[in-house]
Formats: sequence, C-alpha cells, structure tokens
Amino acid sequence: MNKLYHVLTLAIAMVSLLACDDRSGENQKSQTQIFVGAEVLTMDSTFSEVEAFAIAENKIVAIGIQQEVETKFGGQATIVDLTGKTVMPAFIDPHVHTISAAQNDIFEDVGLTKFDSIEQALNHMIQIGEKAKKGDWLLFVNLDFGTQPSSYDKLTAEMLDQVSSELPVFVFHAGGHIASVNSKMIDLMKITKETPDPESGGKFGRKTDGQPDGVLYGFAVMSALEVLDPWNQFDLDQGIKKVSNHWLSTGIGTMGDAGIGNTGDFEEFEKLSNYAKTESLNVRIRGYLSSSYDNEWNRRGYRVNTGDEKVRIVGYKLSADGSNQARTGLQREPYMGTNDYGLAYMSEDALYEYILDKSNKGFQMAMHGNGDAAIDNILSALDRAQADGATLIRPRIEHCSFVQDDQFEKFKQLGVSGSFLIGHVRLWGTAYKNSVFGLEKAEKLDRTGSFERAGIPYSLHSDAAVTTFSPLEMVQIAVMRETYAEPGYVLAPQERASREMALRGITSTAAWQLMSEYEVGSLEVGKLADFVVLDANPMKVSSNQIDQIHVLETWVDGQLKYRKLTD
Repeated sequence: MNKLYHVLTLAIAMVSLLACDDRSGENQKSQTQIFVGAEVLTMDSTFSEVEAFAIAENKIVAIGIQQEVETKFGGQATIVDLTGKTVMPAFIDPHVHTISAAQNDIFEDVGLTKFDSIEQALNHMIQIGEKAKKGDWLLFVNLDFGTQPSSYDKLTAEMLDQVSSELPVFVFHAGGHIASVNSKMIDLMKITKETPDPESGGKFGRKTDGQPDGVLYGFAVMSALEVLDPWNQFDLDQGIKKVSNHWLSTGIGTMGDAGIGNTGDFEEFEKLSNYAKTESLNVRIRGYLSSSYDNEWNRRGYRVNTGDEKVRIVGYKLSADGSNQARTGLQREPYMGTNDYGLAYMSEDALYEYILDKSNKGFQMAMHGNGDAAIDNILSALDRAQADGATLIRPRIEHCSFVQDDQFEKFKQLGVSGSFLIGHVRLWGTAYKNSVFGLEKAEKLDRTGSFERAGIPYSLHSDAAVTTFSPLEMVQIAVMRETYAEPGYVLAPQERASREMALRGITSTAAWQLMSEYEVGSLEVGKLADFVVLDANPMKVSSNQIDQIHVLETWVDGQLKYRKLTD
C-alpha cells in the first residue's frame, strides 16, 4: 500500500472529466441504459448479486435477471456490456474534511514516509528555511512524534526559530490536533501570557512563566490558520475540483463532512452547495455542523435537511477529545510512561447539553471520541439526554478508537454506531503498541471484529486529509490489520473485519449513518444511480490484493463522472 498519510499529491493525470464522454452522449439516443455482463454486488440487505440493472435519468429503474430487465424496456434501451467487470454502489467515505483536504497542497510533507525521525524532519525544514526569500511562508505537515522517534518531547517555537526567525513557520502535526509555530507566528497570532485558551477546546502550550511556547493543541490551531495567508488566500475553486476528481477516481460518490465550519469559514456550507451546482464538486456531501459555531448556525437558520440531494446538512459534530497519537485523546489510564490522561475538549455536561438540545431539533449527533474515557463521556451524556426526553437519532461515535469490553452493552442500549478511522491501525498501530499505550491496549484499537460479534454497525473513513487511503485500501486494512512499521505484523487478528461487513462500511452502512440509505449505498430500484465499475471483485480476490483493484468508472446521478485512462 503506497497511499499513507502524505498530503494530497493527487494523480490528476489519471482523472478525466467526462461531460462530453462518448457513453454519456448515448443518453441522447435513449433515456434508459441497461448494464449487463458484470458481477453486480448490490450491497442490499441480503448481499445479493445480480446480472443486470437499468438506469433512467438519475435513478435505478430495474435490477435483477438480465432477460427480465431487457424485456421490461423492450428495444428502447441502450445496452452497455461491461464484459466481466464488477459493479458496486459508489463508495462512501462518511468522515472527511472537504475544505481542509482541498487546501492541504500548500503544505510540504515531513511525515513518516519522508523522514525516519523528528530530527531529520527538522534538519530538512532548516534547509528549506535557508533557501527561503522574503515574503515566503514555511508550511509543513504530518510531523508525528508517535511514529518518528525523537529525543525531543515536543516541537517548540525556539526550535522552529532555527528554521527562520524572520519568516512565519507553521507545522501541522499528523492527525491535525496539534500544530507548532515559530516566534514570528506567535507575534502574528498576537498570543501572549494573558491570552485565554479556546473555549471550544484545546490549549496554548506554555513555558513555566506562562508565555506561549509555540505548541498549539486542539482548537488553538485555528488561531494560527486565521493568520496564515496561503491558507486564507487559497484558490478554493481549483482545490475543490482537484480533490473532487481525486475522490471520484477512487470510486467515491458521497462524503460525510464532519465539521462544517471547522476552518473558521462560516460560508462553508454555501460554498460547497455552489461548487456542487457548478460541478466543481461532483461528489455528494452530507454535512455535520461544527458545534463550536452554534450561534452562527442558529443565526443563519440552518435546520436538519437544509440543502438538497447533492449537499445537505444532517447533523452536528461534537468533539469530546483530541488525538491518541498526539496524546490528547482522553484515556482512562495515563499514556505509557507519563501521568498524562489527555484532553477533554468537551466535558460530559457540555456534551449532554448539546445532545439534548440538538437531538430534539431533529439533528443527528456525530461525536468525536478517540480515547476510552472520551467514549465514556459520550455514552454517559447520551444516556442522560435520553433519560431527560431526547430522541436520539442514530448517534455515531467518530474514530471510536478504543472501545472497552464494558462499553459494548451501552452502545447497543443507546443505538450507537461507530465510524473507524481505520488508517490508525496501518499507520500508528506499531507506535501505539511500543510507545504510546502498550500491547494490551493497542490490541483494542478499531475493534471491527468485536463490533461485528456484538451486532453493532460500523463504517470506515479516511478523515481526509488526516489520511488519504481510498475506500478499497481501507477495506484491506480492516480485513488484514497489518501495520506499516512492521510489515507482516498483524495487530489483534481477532479484530479483523469480515470482508462483507468491511465493504458495507464503505457502502450501505455508511449510507445509513449519513441518513441517506434511501438514496445511496446499495443498488436498488428507486435509488440514485451512483455506482462504480471495478476491474475485479473485492469478494473474490486475495485479501492482500483488495487495494490493487482498479476503479475503472465512477457514475454519479446516472452520469459518468470518471473513467480511468487506458495505459
């Protein structure tokens, strides 16, 4: 697997926009197209496989035995022979950050795939600083103390002043929950000893005298992004086109945006809607409003289902803690070799107040919980809210990294599902085992196997741009559970996912979590004609070959949006 958590360096040469594609032109001859000659995995409730399906305009109008489908439409339909390919519903990534993913090209990757240690990465940044000229911004991403060994325990402003003392330096750590800045950036941010920590969660790292040390935790990172000119002046239209085309090339038709407004842009929902209308954005978005800006959303009058089939609000995003690899995930027991339990971005009481209020207004709750103590807080808040009259609407825990055995029953009682950032296993599994938690707890990471045995629904997500794994790569990670740092090592084989449920985690279950199962996620009559054509069947290839399957075509709304160029 080559796609790790590097910044999106997208192979746009492999993506073709197909507004004028020959096959799309066939719609002018016939409103109905019948697809035959493929293994069609419907991902319906019985996991059925059929011979043929028909689409008209943007809907599936027939599916089943080829002869019956052809008979239904007589000789008026266009027949499309897929010559032995495999068809599935268009894939769904239920947790991404669309705007952030589009903007990530402004950063240079200094993560694990580039440098083996923090010292090597810092030396590289110093070399970049030596060549920089007046007016430059020195921006980096993916530095990771969890996977890149170091004699340091954090990256401070004093250290980054070696890169430049005159130009602004910003380093986004892997996972997006920590950043480091130099003294120039601290001045631009106007952060002082008196500056309070963000009310929305997180903190400014400080020296013993209370002055900022250049490390930003949680929502304190926003203070830096607000003054980052390349971030704020980015050509978002082009960025959206690029990332949308990339997602189409991996078979994605629908995304869940887990934090509308998290970039600090209150126009984000309107922008996404407009990009969809102008076809800069060709994937569907189901959005979750960031709870940090609740007053602004109330002022704008956003309600559940504001939007349309392309871009629509379905819920609220709450954050109970930070990131495990950054040691800001909230834990029951301290991190290995420390007395540090992580950070609670929101208290149980704050979670309860939001859940009670927003659930009774019809919003679904998507709640970020990485550490087991954060998940405790979420479950307790849900329990209290339900007891006080809240109607819980498919509550989902995001990332859901460390679920303990004693929490499963509460998941089931409250109807909670999980969405796993499954790339944790691949990228950070070894670090969790060796330096962050120890083997016993590391083996409880992303417990897809246990969720299946308990009958609890789950999906798989990339958290783009935290990781850039494609849906099929995520399925392979869930099924194999091999770590990047130790090739061949399987982290907790008992937690391997079944292939069927992993595939549902990027199709039907993901659609259900996004309140969109009546539209997408399976190939059934009446649903939107969103599907992918693959060169192999993911139920039949070897487990270690799932990520080698090529997406040949991606259709959204009955239109061919991507076709893989032939070699």
